[in-house]
Amino acid sequence: MKTISEESLPISITSVMGKLEDRVRRGDIPGQRSFSTGFPALDRRIAGGIRQGDLLLLGGAEGAGKTTFAFQLARNIASAKECIVLYFCYEHSEEDLLLRLLSMESAVQGPLGDVDGLRLSDMRTRLWQASGTPGGLEGALLQDTQGRRALGRINEYADHFRVMKASASLTDTDSIRDIVQETRRETGRDVLVVVDYLQKVPLQVANATEDDRIGRITENLKELALSLAVPVIAIVASDKQGLQSRRLRSYHLRGSSSLLYEADVILIMNEKNRIVARQAVNMTAVKDAQMANWVVFSIEKNRAGRDLVDFQLRKLFAYGLFDPSGDAVPEPLVDERVYTD
Repeated sequence: MKTISEESLPISITSVMGKLEDRVRRGDIPGQRSFSTGFPALDRRIAGGIRQGDLLLLGGAEGAGKTTFAFQLARNIASAKECIVLYFCYEHSEEDLLLRLLSMESAVQGPLGDVDGLRLSDMRTRLWQASGTPGGLEGALLQDTQGRRALGRINEYADHFRVMKASASLTDTDSIRDIVQETRRETGRDVLVVVDYLQKVPLQVANATEDDRIGRITENLKELALSLAVPVIAIVASDKQGLQSRRLRSYHLRGSSSLLYEADVILIMNEKNRIVARQAVNMTAVKDAQMANWVVFSIEKNRAGRDLVDFQLRKLFAYGLFDPSGDAVPEPLVDERVYTD
């Protein structure tokens, strides 16, 4: 007969209450903290932010700005300096991410919505111009207001934001777990994880289908979030049907059955001008062009509150960011299973 250790047996509610009381008095309540995303329209709809132990999945149509949004969200959380943000990127190098960040932090909006800053398209030129000069890139950036603004903002939270060019053959969920634990030991701080993107995470399983592999990775990320009490945000790719669909939905995500089950929050991005119900809107060429500057975010699963709601954010892709001040979508959308509030 197999011996069962005492630690693996169920415990009484009295014991649970005692353990919880001890942790409350020590101020040790992992899994209860939440971190503001820096996007008020999202925070209001997910009970103030993403919580420890949560898995948030972000899907989107091609070109909708998934990496832009995830990276800006990571930056927002890092800038609050309440935790260490680990950004694992399987597609862009650390240097590329830094150039994105410099452009983002250089931007400032005027009262009419106009933006002044260093465009992403100019950053590579700046880099080459600084090559071989005594002051390097930092010296070149310090020569103008936009560059000084970017460096000053980044310096305020740089130690709280860590990026990594992840390997599609080496950086698996076990590696991510090890890095989270080492970061926590080193800093003594809470940690938040961003994975860009989920389908690139390696997993060696014999004879597994693509859906099986994605399902196992999703389960591993959720288990990591729960066991280490860290929020995990992961970008998810669409399947072929989703790419051809007018409006992307959560069921269009690759490996959707496991994704839908494991996730605490699922956020889907669509180009606004593609999903507005044109028969209900007096559409003109001008209005169509204006709508092309917006992305609609649909919360299709939300364990912390109401789901099937959406909001919109304006693209500022020239500077690698979204205007964070967006809110509800006033126009009706195609396939109205999702409602504005």
